[in-house]
Amino acid sequence: MHEMRLSLVMSAVCLLQWAGLRAEPPKAEMASEKGRLIALHQHYQSAAAMSAQGRLVEAEAELRVIVSTCREVFGKEHPDTLTSRSDLAATLAGEGKYAEAEKENRAVLDIRQRVLGKEHPDTLLSRNNLAATLQEEGRHAEAVREYRAVLEVRQRVLGEEHLETLDSRNSLATALNDMGRHAEAEKEHRAVLELRERQLGVKHPKTLASRNNLAAVLQEQERHAEAEREHRKVLALREKVLGANHADVFMSCFNLALCLEAQAKHQEALVFMQRAGTGFKKSLGERHPYTQAAEECRVRIAAEIKK
Repeated sequence: MHEMRLSLVMSAVCLLQWAGLRAEPPKAEMASEKGRLIALHQHYQSAAAMSAQGRLVEAEAELRVIVSTCREVFGKEHPDTLTSRSDLAATLAGEGKYAEAEKENRAVLDIRQRVLGKEHPDTLLSRNNLAATLQEEGRHAEAVREYRAVLEVRQRVLGEEHLETLDSRNSLATALNDMGRHAEAEKEHRAVLELRERQLGVKHPKTLASRNNLAAVLQEQERHAEAEREHRKVLALREKVLGANHADVFMSCFNLALCLEAQAKHQEALVFMQRAGTGFKKSLGERHPYTQAAEECRVRIAAEIKK
């Protein structure tokens, strides 16, 4: 899972204040600089809102403007420039543009390791996001190595129950599940879910992500009835918390449809798969891997019904 920190809004505000305190700047330069920073602040607000709504194609466009502006205003190695590039990489990965996302993540990681050190929180964030991209590309062994390295540092520096440590445990568990190590993954997901419920509450998006991931592990072990119950809980809460048109809601529809299909509940599975496909197409575009996967599954389920 990619971890995003949309922190540039506050930085832009602070820099506006800084710009106003500079010693006797030319008035024309001052107005131009303030204008760019105000525009940057507005772009980041838009990008954050679009990302929260699952409108990733639009968010990418906003973030590209932000990255370009940050490079010009702050410089290539400024923390806010790197934050904007990291957020762009996460958005690209969300759209299925994994090669571009990997390139951005590696570039940001290289700079952060050199400037901040290997154990700085922002460096670990970049390393986690690189691992997430590798996982999306099917390079699971590489992803597991990166996740374990990040987890070791976070456990030592932040503690076993810190939220970022739990993020690492969750990410590692998903990669283990992808490798077929389901028992290990289930144990980790249950532990993280319990801690997130206690710390964040049952409706928090990260708690729901843990419950979704647990359902996926159960499904991989063909414990379909248990998985279905978990998927239905996640879908209902995501609709309530995120709204009916969020990308995470469509992912829950997709996962539930697969679970129903595995139990030969084809009519209901088709309804949820159609909803997932329509939602992915609208929020992520026709070419996104999720959109294409949903369409392939829809065709397969429909064929089963015809039989």
